[in-house]
Amino acid sequence: MLKKIKGQTVQDGAGVKLNRTIAIPSLDYADPFFLLDEFRSDNKDDYIAGFPMHPHRGIETLTYMVEGSFIHRDSQGNEGSLQAGEVQWMTAGKGILHEEMPAMEDSHLWGYQIWINLPANLKMVKPKYRHIKSEDIPVVHKDGVDVKIISGAYDKVNGPVQSYYPITYLDVRLQNENGVFTKELQGTNLIYVHSGELSVHSGDEALAAGAGSLVIVEGGSEVQVTGYQAGFLFLAGEPINEPVARYGPFVMNTPEEIRQAFEDYGSGKLA
Repeated sequence: MLKKIKGQTVQDGAGVKLNRTIAIPSLDYADPFFLLDEFRSDNKDDYIAGFPMHPHRGIETLTYMVEGSFIHRDSQGNEGSLQAGEVQWMTAGKGILHEEMPAMEDSHLWGYQIWINLPANLKMVKPKYRHIKSEDIPVVHKDGVDVKIISGAYDKVNGPVQSYYPITYLDVRLQNENGVFTKELQGTNLIYVHSGELSVHSGDEALAAGAGSLVIVEGGSEVQVTGYQAGFLFLAGEPINEPVARYGPFVMNTPEEIRQAFEDYGSGKLA
């Protein structure tokens, strides 16, 4: 089954304008993914305020910068400049505070943040941060399709992000009218269209989708995507299938754990 979700324009952080397709009324979450935001604008007023220091617990976050740059700082002493083509992978685990602020005052900013849930036995692991350079992220060029492998594998090539809970994260560009992206399916499978128009095929179904929309692929053994000069993110992961309690930046298993997270944050124990 193919289902299309229309992105919702929201503001987060100190007023950053985003297109959000997970964590909205039409799609609360897609286990194990609990957030998918695209920030993309030529107007500095849409992003200049950034994401000042804020907490997380119980998840991993991946920030992927396509154009522009962000400065990351966190309560573990990590700091780095996230440049075009690079990825910031952060395991919040038992708790961390971090901020992401734009490192430029004008021109184009384009990137993504996803949240990956952690199973109960990993919710309180030690926080971890890794900055992955563009040259360390492989790209497969095959039959008119370019596939940047951030995590997981494609065409027997592995990406550099080895998250606690394994996922597949690809940035796919269809360069000509003959290009066809084919991928086996696993658990939860998502296609976020970021450029152009494309067609998603699975089994006997086909669905057209344009930039800013998310396609959920359920059932079947593989998916095929076609389109001319179109691009998309492909995300996949096995559902964790555990109880979920979420409030703001915390994703836990019970309301009691959420209350504890807020208490720990208020008392300075979170990080």
